[in-house]
Amino acid sequence: MNDRCLTLRPVLWGEIIAIALFAGAIRAEEPAARKLIALPELFKPLTEPPCSYCATQHRKRMIDDTDLVLAWIRGPHNGGAIPVRHFLAGPRVINDTYGLFFYDPEGSYAAAFKKDYGYKFHGWRGGVMVVEGRDGTLWSALSGVAFAGPQKGKRLERIPSLTTQWGHWLMLHPESTAYDLFDGKKYKVTPLPGVKSSDAEASRGPVDSRLPAGTLVLGVDAGEKPIAFPLDVNSERACFTTALDGRPVTVFWYGSTRSAAAFYSDLEGQSLTFIADEIAPETAPFQDKETGTRWTLAGRAVDGPLKGKELTWAPSLQCSWSAWSSEYPQTDVWKAPSK
Repeated sequence: MNDRCLTLRPVLWGEIIAIALFAGAIRAEEPAARKLIALPELFKPLTEPPCSYCATQHRKRMIDDTDLVLAWIRGPHNGGAIPVRHFLAGPRVINDTYGLFFYDPEGSYAAAFKKDYGYKFHGWRGGVMVVEGRDGTLWSALSGVAFAGPQKGKRLERIPSLTTQWGHWLMLHPESTAYDLFDGKKYKVTPLPGVKSSDAEASRGPVDSRLPAGTLVLGVDAGEKPIAFPLDVNSERACFTTALDGRPVTVFWYGSTRSAAAFYSDLEGQSLTFIADEIAPETAPFQDKETGTRWTLAGRAVDGPLKGKELTWAPSLQCSWSAWSSEYPQTDVWKAPSK
């Protein structure tokens, strides 16, 4: 009996050590603990505000050309735009027929998901805004992933969107949808926060050191592994390319409005290569090399052989590196190819 124990002991200790090392490796890959700070009464959601058109609302002179807007870029009337100061900065959450919209200034993003109802602000976790669904499920406003409650593990579906400025979007699509600013009534406008919430900061753990915390990125979660594209805010126009799950993706960056969007760069069996055209009009700052067609920030062809075509949007979000890496700790970081 003792001999058997002596024979087995080295094997057992070896297994235990191996298991411990394996468990330690797993823990090393997991994100640091993210503290949840709940303040569910801080903001009240907005549900189905009356709709109008961008051109109609512009005539009221209540929205500045440089106002930040969250635009959904596909659908009837070529989508629509939500001026953040007027509709999202106050409630932080909009439940609407056109989509489910979140605004998180602490993470420097506004997110758009497929329409749903009954959501409201809940607090912050890991420096990222948390929303509560009608059944009590808690969701990340950035990734759309449920991390607690009856629907834990499920994910909200992103809709094609980007953030830009009112004047630029109006120039592209005056016919698109906007919410009504009510003539003849005092309309409450909420200034965009000038400083980050101390509660949001308190919930944030250590930031991934690969990039400075405040770096603006376009995070793309369309492939098997997410990737973050650092955005040079000092550049006027740029294109970045990569392949996700074997499919080419291009990121458009337009510095004048601090706007980025990602699109699959294959169209009807043809793979397109995009460049940022420095002399092109601001309505179409990008061009493909294969046909010479000019494209808008919203991925629409407006001049050239492919005029009238639309690129397929790649699920993505423009935000701060601290927010993206908190929700996607295993993200890759795009680097320009060596010349």
